Amino acid sequence: MSSSRVNLAKSLIPLKEIRLATQDFSSETRIGRGEFASVYRGQLSKRWQNQTAAFRRLYPSNFKGHDGFRNDLEMISSFNHENIIPFIGYCVEDNEMIIAFGYAINGSLQDHLQDPNKRRCLTWEQRLKICIGAAKGLEYLHSGAGESRRIIHKNIKATNILLDDNLEAKICDFGFRSRLITVHTTYVGNSFYMDPNYFEIGNLTKESDVYSFGVLLFETLSGMLANDRRSIEDRKPQTLMNLVRRHYEDGLDQIIDPFIRSQIDSRSFNTFKKIAYQCISFKSKDRPKMDTIIERIKEALDIQSQKHGAALSITIGMNRYENLERCLIPLKEVNLATGYKSQETCVGVGGSGVVYKGQLSEHWQNRTAAFKCIYPTRSRREQEFRNEVEMMSSFNHENIIPFIGYCDEGNERIIVSEYAINGSLDQHLKDPNKIRCLTWEQRLKICLGAARGLKYLHSGLGEQNKVIHRGVSSSNILLDGNLEAKFCCFVLAILVDGNQREVYEPAVGTPFYMDPIYNESGIVSTESDIYSFGVVLFEMLGGMLASDQRTIGEDEPQTLINLVRRYYHDGLENLIDPHIRDQINTHSFHAFKELAYQCISLKLRDRPTMNRIIKRIEEAQYIQNLGVPSTIATPSHQCQNLESFLIPLEEIKLATRDFSAETQIGDGGFGVVYRGQLSELWKNCVVAIKRLDLKSHQGKDEFLTELKFISSFHHDNIISFVGYCDEDNEMILVYEYASNHSLDHHLQDSKKRGRLTWSQRLKICLGVARGLNYIHSSLGEEIRVIHRDIKSGNILLDENMEAKICDFGLSKQSPRDTQGTEIYTKAAGTVFYLDPIYQESGILHKESDVYSFGVVLFEILSGMLAYHRRSFGDGNPQPLINLVRRYYNNGLEELIDPLIRDQIDSRCFHIFKELAFQCISYNFKERPTMETVIERIEDAIDVQVSHLI
Repeated sequence: MSSSRVNLAKSLIPLKEIRLATQDFSSETRIGRGEFASVYRGQLSKRWQNQTAAFRRLYPSNFKGHDGFRNDLEMISSFNHENIIPFIGYCVEDNEMIIAFGYAINGSLQDHLQDPNKRRCLTWEQRLKICIGAAKGLEYLHSGAGESRRIIHKNIKATNILLDDNLEAKICDFGFRSRLITVHTTYVGNSFYMDPNYFEIGNLTKESDVYSFGVLLFETLSGMLANDRRSIEDRKPQTLMNLVRRHYEDGLDQIIDPFIRSQIDSRSFNTFKKIAYQCISFKSKDRPKMDTIIERIKEALDIQSQKHGAALSITIGMNRYENLERCLIPLKEVNLATGYKSQETCVGVGGSGVVYKGQLSEHWQNRTAAFKCIYPTRSRREQEFRNEVEMMSSFNHENIIPFIGYCDEGNERIIVSEYAINGSLDQHLKDPNKIRCLTWEQRLKICLGAARGLKYLHSGLGEQNKVIHRGVSSSNILLDGNLEAKFCCFVLAILVDGNQREVYEPAVGTPFYMDPIYNESGIVSTESDIYSFGVVLFEMLGGMLASDQRTIGEDEPQTLINLVRRYYHDGLENLIDPHIRDQINTHSFHAFKELAYQCISLKLRDRPTMNRIIKRIEEAQYIQNLGVPSTIATPSHQCQNLESFLIPLEEIKLATRDFSAETQIGDGGFGVVYRGQLSELWKNCVVAIKRLDLKSHQGKDEFLTELKFISSFHHDNIISFVGYCDEDNEMILVYEYASNHSLDHHLQDSKKRGRLTWSQRLKICLGVARGLNYIHSSLGEEIRVIHRDIKSGNILLDENMEAKICDFGLSKQSPRDTQGTEIYTKAAGTVFYLDPIYQESGILHKESDVYSFGVVLFEILSGMLAYHRRSFGDGNPQPLINLVRRYYNNGLEELIDPLIRDQIDSRCFHIFKELAFQCISYNFKERPTMETVIERIEDAIDVQVSHLI
C-alpha cells in the first residue's frame, strides 16, 4: 500500500477553531497528559465535517517535545492505513503547536488493561483482533509506507495503541520515530518495553519494535502492564517480562488474565505464546517479521473461533453464562451494599424489577452501583436474566451502561451495573425543576450519545451479529455525572444473525414507544428500535413523555406522537418545550424535526440508519453552536438590518480601480463581476463585486430579490454576503471571493479538470446538495426558496474546493407546504439545465432545482458541460443529457471523464449514476428530495473511501 503525502497547507486548522472545539482547552475536555503534551477532545465545525478529534497540544516550554511535534506532523500526515490513527490537521499559531487526529472513543489499550471493569469485558477473541490490528499497523510502518520511507516507531506500548468504537487498534504517537535503517542513536522510549540490545548499545533496527510488540502481546495475555508486579507461587513479586522468562517453559498459563482463563483454547494459547516469546528473543535475528507475526496471531484466532463457532444462540462474543463465574457477586455483598434492599436505597421501579443503589466493598473497588432485582414472579425470568447478563457482560461502549456483575443465589436474580448519578432521562423530562435545566444543546448531546450507543448495538458486535434492544425509551437512557447518555435494561434485547432476512418474535416493548409495524407483524428489525428512538427525539423536543397528553389550540388533549402527526406540517413549533423555545435555532429545529419524523415513518424503508441519524444530529448540533440569526426577516425588519451592509460607491470604485478591465473576472445576464479588496473598515476583505448592467434583461426586481435572499442565508455552501450598494443608479452586490472560481471553469479547462479527482468531485456534489437542501427546507416553518438557475456556472469553489451556490436573482420564495397549491410563473433559467416540465407548464416546484442538479451531477461525472456535444461510435454529436438518456442502460460508463475513469470504484459509480438519473426523471414525483440526495452521495463517498483504503 502506498502512502500519500497530505498538502499540509490545506490541513492548517485555525487556533480559534480549536479553542472553540475544546472550550478553550478546558479541563473538562482534557483526556490525557504526557511528558510533552496534553490531549483534548473536541468537535470541529462543519468545514471539518463535524469530526470529533483529539488535539495533542505541545507544552510551550518543552524543547525536546518540539522535535517530537515536528516528527509527529511529518509522519502522521503521510500515513494512510486503517490501523494508524488518522491525521486531521494541525495548528502552528501564537506559540501553540497542535496536531489534530481521529478521536478513538474507547481510549487506549492501557486504559482497558489497568481498569478491571473494562478488562473483564475484553474477551480473548477481541484481544487477538486488537493484536492483529496493531501488528498490521506496525507492518505498514516497517514495509508499507514506501521504499524510502520505512519507519521504526521506537515507542510501541499499550498507551500508544488506541481503540475505536469497534475496538479496532490504531497506532499513535510518532514523536520518537526513525527511518527504517540500522542506526546508532540515543535510547528513547519506555524502559519496560525497550529492546535490551537497543538499550545497551543504541543499535536501532525494526526488530526493536518487534521486541516491544512482544511485550505488548504478553500484556494482552496476562491483563497486566509491563511495569506491574505480580507474585506466582508465593515468590517475590516480579515485573511481567521477568515472570514470562521465569515461567515460560513451566507454568506460563499461571500468568493468563483470570478474566479470560476459562475462555482460551489450549492450542490458541500455545500458538500465541510461542510467537510472543520469539518476539522478545535476546537475539535480534531470531525475532520474526511482522507478516509472520500476523499469520501466527490469525492462526490463534482461527483456532479460538473454531472452538466457539457453533455457539451463536443468544451468546455475544465468548462470554457464555457458564464462563461468567468471575462476575458473581455474593448475595451477602448485595445485602450489605443495599441495606438489605431497604426502602431508603430504592431508586427505581420498572417493568422487570426494582433498582437499588449501594456501595460495594473494597473487593469490588468500593464502586457505587445500581442493583436491579428481577421480580420472582416474572414469566421467563431465568431466560431473560441470563440473556441480560450475557449481553451486558459483552458490551464495551461509552454509551452503554457498564456491567459490574450479577447475583444468582437462592431465589435472587440481581444484575449489578454502574450507578448513573443523574438518573434516567424520563426523570428529567417529567420533573419541571430538572427539565428547565436541560438546555437545547445538552439535549442534542444526550440524543447524540444515545444514538451512538444504539449504533453500537446495531452494528458494533461483529459482521454477523446485531442486537435489537426492543425497549428503547427515555426510561432506559441513563445520564452520568456529565449528562452523558448510557443505554440500560436489555431484558427484552435479542441477538439477531445479520444474515437472516426476517426474524419473527412475539411483539414486546413499551407502549407509546413501540413500532406499530412490529406490533402488527411480529417482524423485528433494527428499524423497530429506530422508531422508538424517534419517539425519544420528539420527547426531547417537546419536553413531554410519550404517554403524556397536551392540548394545542382548542383541540382535545392528545399524546405526543398523535400531536406530531397532526401538527408536523403546520404548527409543530407549538410543541417545542417552552423552556428551550428561546434557545433553539430555527435551522437546528428543522434539521432535528425532519430527522425525528423520518424515524417514525410508517414505511420501514424510509427510516434512516443509525449512521444517518448520528450525522443529522451532529449537523443540528453544529448549526445550534453557530448561534446565528436563522430566519428570513420581514421586509421592514430586513430593510432596517440591511442598512449596516451598505457600502459606499466610493469604497467600491477604490476596490475595483473604478471598475477597470484588469479587475474584471466574469460577466453574465446580470452584468459584470469584479475582484477587489475593501478597506480596513471592511477588514481588508477580498471580495467579488457584482455590478448590474442597466442594459441587461435583469433589473431592479432581480437585484432586490437577490439582496433579500442572500442577506438572509447563512450556510457553508451558500456564498457569503458582504454588502451592497444602491447609489447613483448603481446596483451592486458584494460577496466573498471564491479563489477557485466556478465549477464550469474547471470542467471546460482540461488542465484544471485533470486536477479534480473523483473524490474531490464527490465532495463538491455533496456541498452543493447541502446548500440546496438548506434553501429548500431550512429557512423557517413556512418558507422555502427555489433557486431556478442551478448550473455549474453558479457553483463557486473556495480555496479548499468547498462548493458555494451563488446567483439568486431568479430565485422564488414559496410556501413549504405546497400540497394543493401550485406556483405558476414564467419559466426562467438556463437552457440545457432547465426542467422540461417547468419549461412546458410554468408550474414551479422545488423538484425543478433537483432536475438542474441532476444535470450538474452528470457534468461532473463526464467532465463535459451540459451544452457541449459529443459523439459515441458513429452517432451524431449530442448534448450531455441526450447522451445520458440514450446510453444509460447500455454503455454509460463510456461517458465517464477519461481523466478519472481509473479512480472510480464500480459500486460508487452505480450509486452515483442511479441517483443522478432519478434527479432528471420526467416524472417530478420520482425525483428525490435533497435530503435523500445527500444520503446517497454520502453512500457513494463511503464506498469510494473504502475502495481507497
